[in-house]
Amino acid sequence: MIYLYVLLVIGLLILVHELGHLFAARLVSIPVKTFSIGFGPRLTGFIRRGTDYRLAVIPLGGYIEPALASEEELYAIPLFHRIIFTLGGVAANIALAVVLLCLFKMLSRDVSFLSALLWAGKNCVSLMLQIFAALPSIFTQSGDLVGIIGIVHQGGALMDGDYLQLLAFAGILSLNLAAINLLPLPVFDGGRVLLFILEKAVPPIRKASARLAVAGWMVIIGLTLLATSNDLARIIT
Repeated sequence: MIYLYVLLVIGLLILVHELGHLFAARLVSIPVKTFSIGFGPRLTGFIRRGTDYRLAVIPLGGYIEPALASEEELYAIPLFHRIIFTLGGVAANIALAVVLLCLFKMLSRDVSFLSALLWAGKNCVSLMLQIFAALPSIFTQSGDLVGIIGIVHQGGALMDGDYLQLLAFAGILSLNLAAINLLPLPVFDGGRVLLFILEKAVPPIRKASARLAVAGWMVIIGLTLLATSNDLARIIT
């Protein structure tokens, strides 16, 4: 049962991330065509205010599709508005991490809300710095790479029936999701922001954005396959 809770936590973090993008889009008046949890064909959902809220076949992430007719319309949106929209998911995951760690501290140590909030904020900053410092090891120590199977397995083992630990685990995982999405690869939010900024200084780079995105996806698919292989090897052995 605990593994099911871990899977639900991962789904919640993805949902919060995409809701962050949606809120940011509404904030800067960017119309949204599709709000999807998962990739691939649509399983179910509903349409409201011109937005298709859907659950898709492959539940490994999600995306927001702006209601724009062309790439030119995207680049016609003010740069600052595009950055706000793109980083909305990261901001949502960081905010969620602060809330979850704050609740964990209050429930486990019976401290005041203000004390718990200060503790959560301080620890989120510290954890984010540690995550950023460790990210280069993804490419230098590939044997330590962990995928979705490993996260579920390690999360279940870590909590071992202590559901209070679920709050801390979810908070740390939310920070990890935020940090990974800040990586300067075109498939991540950080990479998109970098391209938006570079496009202002070097306009021709816009023509290469599609090729860069494909290259980024190839890197991610490769890392995903490697992480899955590592996960299965750890569990089997």
